[in-house]
Amino acid sequence: MPFQTKITRARFVLGPFTAENMETIGGVLVDSISTRIRKALNVNDTPAKALKPGRNGRRGYPDYKAARGLMPVRDWVWTGRTMRSLKVKSANENQAVIGFVDPNADRVAHVNNLREKQFGVSPKDRQALNAAVLAVLRKAQVVRVAKAA
Repeated sequence: MPFQTKITRARFVLGPFTAENMETIGGVLVDSISTRIRKALNVNDTPAKALKPGRNGRRGYPDYKAARGLMPVRDWVWTGRTMRSLKVKSANENQAVIGFVDPNADRVAHVNNLREKQFGVSPKDRQALNAAVLAVLRKAQVVRVAKAA
């Protein structure tokens, strides 16, 4: 009678992605979205709406930005806090969640996104995401054996 192997405590993971892989993919998407917003582009990869000028002889937000040496465009940058807080919030084998880790920055992003949708996946972001997924799939192992808990 030949020897037969018996696996008693192993877990087979039938998925190509690990949490680290998903965090890498999420990081690529965060970089792509952040770069697009800093270029003042919306989710359709078109230029964002102009900022509203001042009224009744008063200075407006674009004037204040220009006075600080910033570009007077809708790029979500005043102090840089909002865009610095855009991160991968969590990642597991099934999904990666990106968002703003600072509650104040999250509120600012929400209000700005109501004015004009800039936080989202644009066609160019989707191309970057697809390239990242394909790169991870080329390196990933389809079946992994993980230690059972």
